[in-house]
Amino acid sequence: MNDGSSGDVRQTGAALEARKRDLSRWVDIRKSIFDDVDRFTAERQVSFAGGAIEVRRYSWSKPVESVWTTGQRCYLFHMALDGGGPPHVVTNLRSGRNAPGHMGRLAMVPPGQELSSISQPGSSRGIRCLLDAALLESFLDDVPDWREASLHEAFHLSGGQIEWLMRRMYRETAEPDFATVPMLEVLSKQLAVEIVRKFRLRSINDFRAGGLAPWRMQRIRERLHADAPLPDLTELAMLCDMTVRHLARAFRTETGQTLGKYREQVMVERATQMLGKGMTIRDVGMALGFSGAGGFRSAFRRATGFLPGEIKAPR
Repeated sequence: MNDGSSGDVRQTGAALEARKRDLSRWVDIRKSIFDDVDRFTAERQVSFAGGAIEVRRYSWSKPVESVWTTGQRCYLFHMALDGGGPPHVVTNLRSGRNAPGHMGRLAMVPPGQELSSISQPGSSRGIRCLLDAALLESFLDDVPDWREASLHEAFHLSGGQIEWLMRRMYRETAEPDFATVPMLEVLSKQLAVEIVRKFRLRSINDFRAGGLAPWRMQRIRERLHADAPLPDLTELAMLCDMTVRHLARAFRTETGQTLGKYREQVMVERATQMLGKGMTIRDVGMALGFSGAGGFRSAFRRATGFLPGEIKAPR
């Protein structure tokens, strides 16, 4: 990583090998997407104390696979800047369920996670941020406990303060100004704080009790991500054979956030995917169960701070 120089650099041959070595501090790559992409462009790269950030663009003409592990000291953030890019399937190889799924438009991978990703032909432009685990651990007494339910949420972070900070880091990187590097250091610390707050992280020995059984968490996730209008809390409680009050309390104990907030995050994620495919705001709202475009716009803005049309094509 360099200190902020830009350029349209096609990465081939020895240059790709050098890039892999640069990444080795953060990520252990078993199978690299760089081996199969037709073009890779590093639009902007910046290193700073405790991390590095890169705006990248790449394209490929056949399905590509990558297998990699985040280092024990690395938090990896990726945000798509082009609506999400082509379809891809991600499997967390260290998950207890080990079931294929997908990452949202904005995702975080905590330390020590091994992922396999298969992407269909296409192109992608995004921002990748790598943070030293010490930034988060400086606010805790020990290494944080990442439970499986929390990991699922980490892969779907669109909306809210975390996305705002990633967009702010993107603008600072893409259009550097006075003291860009110190500014990125400040923003990275803010990002660490927001992650600790969002997931209510505790040290690995500070386990929470009284949460939800895995099968109930799975039912909630599957229903919220189904191709159907979003359910209300009463329907989710019936699926889990619980009262709304009991479910709400158990869900918060298990995940550190309210069920209503999680439903809102899924709404944002699904809406963003549909908007990225060219659906109208009205059709997206109807698909999610809103009575009209106005109600959907208001709910989306409350959740993200943006109107739906404002995040379809970030610059």
